[in-house]
Amino acid sequence: MWKVGDTGWHNDKTHPMLAKYLDKLTAGKEKQKILLPLCGKTVDMKWLSDLGHTVVGVEFVKQAVEEFFQEQDIQYTVKDVEAVKGKVYKSQDGKIRLYLCDLYELNSSTEGQFDVVWDRGSLVAINVQDRTRYADHMMSLMKQDGRYLLDTYEYDSSKYGGPPQSVSDDVIHTLYGEKCQIERLEKFDSITEWMKINWHIEHFYEKVDFITFK
Repeated sequence: MWKVGDTGWHNDKTHPMLAKYLDKLTAGKEKQKILLPLCGKTVDMKWLSDLGHTVVGVEFVKQAVEEFFQEQDIQYTVKDVEAVKGKVYKSQDGKIRLYLCDLYELNSSTEGQFDVVWDRGSLVAINVQDRTRYADHMMSLMKQDGRYLLDTYEYDSSKYGGPPQSVSDDVIHTLYGEKCQIERLEKFDSITEWMKINWHIEHFYEKVDFITFK
């Protein structure tokens, strides 16, 4: 999809839910270490770095990683990282590090653990059968006092099968509820006429949850 420019999920502006809840997500702290799984080329990374945070992204599409640095006019270096069976693209100041690798290859022995996880477009892109593995992996990368902002969608999946995948509240609680507190911050219908016509759905709920360890 990247090769043909089909990147409808990419937003040229900072995600409004990230901007709205950043203070809660960082607990008002400066210089937080923030993970963005399946980051694509989101401008959220530049925005967070400009605020003084350290940003670590994981992406498996080389084009997305290179376009991020090029479009944001950030000088970078590239280094092979045997531990993740991939490469790391690093800004000159080291505050943005994007790993080009399988998401599950990045673990705490490579980057330590994170203060913050910003999950937009990641869980909703994961195959249904891999969700438990994914959620467990995300939690393994969080510090005990870490904070996780999860942005998901819910719609009638009998009429449209994704992407993005529909994620029900029951699924979220099954994935994270045993180990974590889950606070619902937002739920609103962001349906568009295009979705109604092309996906044949009547509602497209965006949901934002704040997740912390119990």
